[in-house]
Amino acid sequence: MKPITLVRPSGEVTAKSPVVRKTLLGELAARLERRTGEVVRVKGPRLIVHGHHEKEAAREFGVAGALPGYEVKPRPQTVLKAFRRLLRDAPERIRLDVRSHHPNVSGRSLYDAARDLAEASGHTVTKSAPRVLLEVHDDAAYACGPEEPGPEGLPVGTQGTALTLLSGGLDSPVAAWMAMRRGLECRGLHLLVTESELEAAEENERILRRWDPEFKLHVDESHREFLETAEERLSGRLERYLCVVCKMRMIERACEWAERLGCECLITGDSLGQVASQTVWNLRLEERTARLPIFRPLIGMNKPEIVRYGRRIGIPQRDPGRCPFVPDRPIVKPREREAIRAYRKVKEAR
Repeated sequence: MKPITLVRPSGEVTAKSPVVRKTLLGELAARLERRTGEVVRVKGPRLIVHGHHEKEAAREFGVAGALPGYEVKPRPQTVLKAFRRLLRDAPERIRLDVRSHHPNVSGRSLYDAARDLAEASGHTVTKSAPRVLLEVHDDAAYACGPEEPGPEGLPVGTQGTALTLLSGGLDSPVAAWMAMRRGLECRGLHLLVTESELEAAEENERILRRWDPEFKLHVDESHREFLETAEERLSGRLERYLCVVCKMRMIERACEWAERLGCECLITGDSLGQVASQTVWNLRLEERTARLPIFRPLIGMNKPEIVRYGRRIGIPQRDPGRCPFVPDRPIVKPREREAIRAYRKVKEAR
């Protein structure tokens, strides 16, 4: 028996046209090879990784599930012998998925024999349980499971490259993760305001690297100086525009970084109406400084939904604290002329 990990690509990958599917499977195989350090073979709609690497494979975007198991000769008794070994560490309840592409092996007969074997070993075969897969081909057979569920989506890098604004909070890393799941290769940018926020952003980077080992965070140290100038220069009614001015500068600076790093769009963690700078009126004004498309994966999500995603990704819900530059009464419905005047006033002072 040869130890392997059988990888089930997401439905989005396998449902593509043959040409697109072949390209996506090739990209996914290459990423799995870099992640595991093992040779990966494409076997029809599956990927076969040498050795047991289900935990690593289940963190790769484009993967629906990863199953540790064995590659054996395509004979029913050999397959059932490998299945018996899997049952030693399998949970009490399993989902049994049996497929035969071999002309001399009946999938129905193999399923019945495997089910009887599982029940005799004290296991319950049901549909709502971790998957165990028995699959027979002309040249080989696979007995694998239980399945480690993956994030699904599309392989990273197949849909372009994005620069994601990464803070020390929860929203922006969740937005980055969701962008990765849509096939975007993400690079991070943190605009420095406080050292504690930078430390939290670096922790978010470490968590995101579990999902994409090639993710890297860049730090722009000029933003705090910009906000100090804004705090000095904006007074009266214009002081209420400080958050809008901050976001306008963040977007402009992010576009400069994106162009330098070869990124084609920006990702932000904005959720509509969550804070003053994320009202529809402020978001429209903040985009005036953009030279690239801005995508907001969380725009229609509320905080409990974002928190649930954060738990799934492994991001703790931290208390971000209050930004030291937030005015007492931040503007919610800004006037365009005033916002532009406030932004120019700060930029001219620098």
